[in-house]
Amino acid sequence: MSKRDVLKFEGCAQAWRRALTGAGLTLGDLSFVETHDCFTVAELIEYEAMGLTPEGQGGRAVTEGWTEKDGRLPVNPSGGLKAKGHPIGATGVSMHALVAMQLTATAGDMQVKNARLGGIFNMGGTAVANYVSILERIK
Repeated sequence: MSKRDVLKFEGCAQAWRRALTGAGLTLGDLSFVETHDCFTVAELIEYEAMGLTPEGQGGRAVTEGWTEKDGRLPVNPSGGLKAKGHPIGATGVSMHALVAMQLTATAGDMQVKNARLGGIFNMGGTAVANYVSILERIK
């Protein structure tokens, strides 16, 4: 860990690349993302790792409204992990449940219009365990 750049989530970037490539998708194909916002800076670095912004420009996604519910790529329309107290051990399950709600149009006030594909990024430890799931509405 002492040799890692703490401002890069390389495992996160690799997880996103593998998931999107495996699904035959690009980030632009997703309707929204639920990401692991354990800390504000982590979310901004995740924007860079997923390819939403160039390196060092994660904050731009927020200031330019890209991550709003009606933005280029809505991120954490649920309010994210911090909005629910960051339930350690249950984060991945809760994120999958929230994405399923979006895809079945049962997310109420959090609903992203016409949600068809949802991305989920969850990590553990000091960004050493990295997971990306992509869920699709099938009806």
